[in-house]
Amino acid sequence: GSFKRFVHVEANMKAKNIVLPEYQDAMWSYVKAQRDGQLLYIGDHVGQDENAQTVRGKVGDPNEGGVVTVEEAQKLSAQAALRLVSTLSHYVDGDLDKVDQIIKVTGIVNGVPSFQQHGLVVNGCSDMLFEIFGERGRHARTCLGAGSCPAAVTMEMIVRLKPGF
Repeated sequence: GSFKRFVHVEANMKAKNIVLPEYQDAMWSYVKAQRDGQLLYIGDHVGQDENAQTVRGKVGDPNEGGVVTVEEAQKLSAQAALRLVSTLSHYVDGDLDKVDQIIKVTGIVNGVPSFQQHGLVVNGCSDMLFEIFGERGRHARTCLGAGSCPAAVTMEMIVRLKPGF
């Protein structure tokens, strides 16, 4: 069409050696994302290892049952961001320049009872989104701790698409 691409998100990612994991479809009776006008609500994406396996367990002090360090959780958070962007790319037909703004990120950390570094963990996701989208990747966010969770780290986000898409 007549739409001119200005930002070339994919070229920026390639220059930074940022590679998206393969898109993974929903497993049960839900969808990975749901559109409402120009907003795309992307459901939770867990942090996975290099074999695309969910990393489970508590984050924090091993004396309280923690099996994932803050640094490991931060990397999982960044990897969850890549998975979110992979899903986003799927829903915008591979053209991430259709993204106007990342609006909101919610990060859920499966921390031990005394854990208080949720923000540090979720920075992994926030920083990755900024690396990929620049200013369009800056977002509001909420960081929560979970008493239980099927993964060490889980992220979700809301994205506004440019008009015309």
